Order: sequence, then C-alpha cells, then structure tokens
Amino acid sequence: MFRQVTIFLLICFSIAFSEEVAKKIESMIISRISSVVTGKQYRIKTYVTDNMKYIFKYSKILIPSYECDKADIIIAGEQLKNKDCEKKVMIVTKYYLLRNYKNAVAAFYWYKGRPNILFIKERLERFGINLPEKYKKYTDSEKDL
Repeated sequence: MFRQVTIFLLICFSIAFSEEVAKKIESMIISRISSVVTGKQYRIKTYVTDNMKYIFKYSKILIPSYECDKADIIIAGEQLKNKDCEKKVMIVTKYYLLRNYKNAVAAFYWYKGRPNILFIKERLERFGINLPEKYKKYTDSEKDL
C-alpha cells in the first residue's frame, strides 16, 4: 500500500512540475514575441485576459496594465470581455482566436504537445511592424487562416 501511495504522489508531483515548466516556457516565448512586435526590450505594458496572468510571474520585460487603452500590447488566451481592447495590437494563444481577432498579429499556441509561432504578414504590414530576419520563417498569409 505504501508503495502505491508513493508512486501516486510521484506522478502527481511530476504532472504539476511539468505544467509549471510549460507555463515558464510559454511566458518566455510570449515575452520575445511581444518584444519583436512592440520594438521594446523592456517594460512592455501588457493587458492580458484572466487565464494569462501567470506570464507576469516568469517574464522580466512584461508589466501588467489594468486598462487595455494604456497597454502597448494585448495578450489574449480567451475571448475578450471588453470590445474596445480589440482595436489594439494583439498576440493570441489559441489558433481560433487568430481568426476571430483581425488585430491579432501573432499567435503562440500548443499543437500536439509542440509550441507553434505564427505571424500574419498582412496584419504586421498594417501596423508597420518589421520582423527580424530570424522570425520571417514563421510568417503566413491571412488568406491561409
């Protein structure tokens, strides 16, 4: 019985640890994407949806903005409650949100356990955002969504 309880606890701890590691990786990638999109290297004012608040725990360059009109960028992991926020430059964390929001210039999402980054070429041009050369391989056309 002791052996079964020990194995169960080890499995629970490893699952919790892996979720925490995934959140840390996601925060780091979203921070880099935010830096590329805004052109800032630090103190990027960021408005996030409720399910994305954990990124501030791991990011060194993103700072919370509690009003979307004062934010440099919006990171949406779910539907936005405030329609005024949809007018700002956005990064989304679900592929379907990329189709829903016409101001979403980039997406970071997990697919089959792998992280995926996607920039939309036409939306980047509309906001006057130039990507560094190393990120151009992640661009796609809005027609392909």
